Amino acid sequence: MPDFFYSARTQSGQAISGSLTAADRKAALAQLTAQGYFPIAVDVAPSKKNGAPAAAKPKPGAIAAAKPLSKPAGKTGAAPVKKGRITSRHVMLFTQQLANLLKSGMSIKQALDSLARQQKGKAFGALLEQVAEEIVQGANLSDALARHPRVFTRFYTNMIRAGEQSGTLPDVLARLTGHYERMAEIREKVTSALLYPAIVLIVGIGVVFVFMVFMLPRFTEMFQGLGISLPLATRVLIAVGKTAGNIWFLLGLAAVVTLVVIAYKRAMSTREGRLALDRIRLRLPLFGNTLKAALFAQFSRTLATLLANGVPVLTALKIAEDTMTNLVLAQESARARERVPDGTTISAPLAAGQIFPPLLIDMLAIGEQTGDVPTALNNVAGLYEQQLTQDVRRFTTLLEPVVIVMIALVVGSIVFSVLSAVMSITSGLR
Repeated sequence: MPDFFYSARTQSGQAISGSLTAADRKAALAQLTAQGYFPIAVDVAPSKKNGAPAAAKPKPGAIAAAKPLSKPAGKTGAAPVKKGRITSRHVMLFTQQLANLLKSGMSIKQALDSLARQQKGKAFGALLEQVAEEIVQGANLSDALARHPRVFTRFYTNMIRAGEQSGTLPDVLARLTGHYERMAEIREKVTSALLYPAIVLIVGIGVVFVFMVFMLPRFTEMFQGLGISLPLATRVLIAVGKTAGNIWFLLGLAAVVTLVVIAYKRAMSTREGRLALDRIRLRLPLFGNTLKAALFAQFSRTLATLLANGVPVLTALKIAEDTMTNLVLAQESARARERVPDGTTISAPLAAGQIFPPLLIDMLAIGEQTGDVPTALNNVAGLYEQQLTQDVRRFTTLLEPVVIVMIALVVGSIVFSVLSAVMSITSGLR
């Protein structure tokens, strides 16, 4: 049987290397996994590849004494990652493909090399090449990914670290894929639901703009040339058209919009400003409940995924807090983390702030009593995702006729003003 040289990680994260004898490479990987190691690279020994002198052979099926890798972890000579846009979809597809490759028996290094070749010449491909190089030099996959926080979030890297420590990395990657797919599905539902009303609104505004800028001046010249008294509706329409076409009005409007944008950005750049704006968003009459449903679903799903993979409660709360886009809820999560007495029970600390809803708190308390918090949180997330879907459907169902009626009223007012003038001219000629 051939000899194989390997590099791997122990469950404590120590980098090791050695040699073993196995029927084939897949059997070698199975031996390493059975010993509780996480394979990084497994290659046929040089004596089998190139005819070089063979190293001292261990007993068949035995793993050679582990020794630390010579290169220090975390130092890499890889080139900087190319500039380019890397989206959450790239990360989701990478996670799914990496899970499949690892389940097929590939080492992490080989899987990363394969995925990097698929993205050759792209920013994500360069990033994967750098991650693979860091792993060869002794870094954990989680540590290598954590060096790219703009692409791989703390949630993502902590999930990977939990999978490495528990020896269930392929399963964790599959759960991460499901998490990203659910988040993408929610975004797509909201986007697709708002697409039709947005198109109707843009078309309506475009029609009104074309009429006011190009057609109304011609009607105005024609009406004024006849020298007759115009109806009030027509005079108002002409006044609005002149105002809208006035350069000073446009400049003033642009200045106001610019000031509003600057004020918004300045408010968002400070913690107090973000807190105030996020608090207003949660209290909006129509959007507030929908936003809360999305945020609570995200919080519950993230916390459930982390706890199901063995991440400690306090660490999971911190990561879930970091993923929250609303600062009010993130701040309350941080306060709840400080209130956790023993690192296990979190329902009472979350309830003390009176921001998280009773449904979430009650389901979480039941999960703590039954010893299955992740399932309880997943059930909560499912309920809020269902509520989010219903709210979005209800909102868009209401929004479509509202937008159409508004556009119809504006266009109808313009048509009425023009027809009133035409009828006035016609009656004056009799």
